[in-house]
Amino acid sequence: MSVEDPTQQNKSAFQRHPHYFQWGLTAFCVIVSSAVVVFLLQWLPGIWTMFRNLLGILSPFIYGFVMAYLLMPIFNGLYKRIQPRLSQRLKNGTRIAKGLCSILTLSIGIAIVGILLWMVLPQLVVSVFSLLESMDDYLNEISSWVAALLQDNPVIERNFLQIYGEFSQQIVDWVQNIALPQLVELMTGVVTTVSVLFDILIGIIIALYILNSKDTFCAQAKKMTYSLFSIDRANRIMGRVAYVHRVFGGFITGKLIDSLIIGLLCFIGLRLFIGFGLMTMDQSFALLISVIIGVTNIIPFFGPFIGAIPSTILIMVISPVQAVYFVLFILALQQFDGNILGPKILGNSTGLSSFWVMFAILLFGGVFGFVGMAVGVPLFAVLYNAVTEIICSLLQKRGLSVDTNDYRGPKRLDPATGEFVEVKEDRPPVSAKERRRAAEKAREAQKQQKEQSKKG
Repeated sequence: MSVEDPTQQNKSAFQRHPHYFQWGLTAFCVIVSSAVVVFLLQWLPGIWTMFRNLLGILSPFIYGFVMAYLLMPIFNGLYKRIQPRLSQRLKNGTRIAKGLCSILTLSIGIAIVGILLWMVLPQLVVSVFSLLESMDDYLNEISSWVAALLQDNPVIERNFLQIYGEFSQQIVDWVQNIALPQLVELMTGVVTTVSVLFDILIGIIIALYILNSKDTFCAQAKKMTYSLFSIDRANRIMGRVAYVHRVFGGFITGKLIDSLIIGLLCFIGLRLFIGFGLMTMDQSFALLISVIIGVTNIIPFFGPFIGAIPSTILIMVISPVQAVYFVLFILALQQFDGNILGPKILGNSTGLSSFWVMFAILLFGGVFGFVGMAVGVPLFAVLYNAVTEIICSLLQKRGLSVDTNDYRGPKRLDPATGEFVEVKEDRPPVSAKERRRAAEKAREAQKQQKEQSKKG
């Protein structure tokens, strides 16, 4: 017969069963979390609308920040040359140098963009409209070429031409009724929209403020960080921000320069092909194709393929043989970019392997479109580095190795010593063949044990 503890009678139910309180607290947290999730899902369209309206209000600041960030290397280069000279001659030389460098940097940026638009935009418009107007002639040329190729197979020729006729008619209808009106509306809308021009103008002013006051903004951010966090954590945060700036700045600036060079090389190569008679396309088409190659080259890994496919189709409409020449030229150009030009400009700015580059492009490209494909690699590089540092910190706290090479092969950590030891795994048989072999080995082992027992 058990003797009941008299102190248990004076305890409450929660004191006698403390796990009941834990269960109740867990259930309460789950219910509250579920209610919050349901509330967010119900109000998600409204929240998204508010977020878009906020982005619309802050669009001048976004334009200004992007312009200032892209122009920052030019500003820093000018400031290093101008500031020491003005500081020696003038009392307020540093302030004057900042203002002068900001104005010069913004003037250089506007001049570069204006020259590119002045050189590219008119020819680009001409090439697009001439391509759309000549679409019927090009489709008829393809039809004649296919008919001559399949003249020995009349059944295949008839079926193919029927399908091709329906497909080409759909393309012509889409171009005339949808693509061309939208293109005209887009071009006129971009030029005449007052709100966009106003946002860009305000963005230029904001970019001037950012370029001129970036040191003050950085000092204020550093001051706020030290006030909110401990010194060690604040230093880690600022180191993380510096790493993000280095990755994004190096990758985006380098990729823009690399894509501009590739676009120019593509244009020069196509003009040489036209000059030597290897291609008969109009010179305006060379500019259109070069713009496509240069813009899509901003996307890592997949960019050359994304730009080469529509360009090859455009040239194939004119001549399939010329399309083969173009494909060989693009392959050579991309080999030059991937092995010589790209490493010289970008280096290993992200530190990601090819697998993670593909993963980042597909992930962020699927979520954010073209912008996600362009900035997904540096963004994923920052996240990858942050996760790596967290894992290494946890391993160091446990006294374990942070070198990945130590974890290769069939090795396990010994719980007693904490050292890696070789482990031979006995995997259970899976297939029928493996099970038969395991059964045969077991029977042979039993026979040997019986023989040894008889001898003993």
